[in-house]
Amino acid sequence: MEGEVITKVAGLLTFGTMFVWLGLDGWKHRRAERVSMIEAAILKAGGEEEPLPFNKWDRSMAYIKPVMMLILGPALIFSALALLLA
Repeated sequence: MEGEVITKVAGLLTFGTMFVWLGLDGWKHRRAERVSMIEAAILKAGGEEEPLPFNKWDRSMAYIKPVMMLILGPALIFSALALLLA
């Protein structure tokens, strides 16, 4: 039983820390024009050189995803600490 709890706590802490780190990085680079790996592979295979311009959905997700990660990351860390102390 104790090994399962420690494994769960380690997983929650790992994912919580990763989400906080990715959320901060995403917020810092939210205005940068990035091309996903899938879109780059499609462009390379098709012979086109220019990626598609960002639409409203892409621009809004550049703001929403880091905020959601910054909410979920500390929640995961807090739940890991609560599980560890319980």
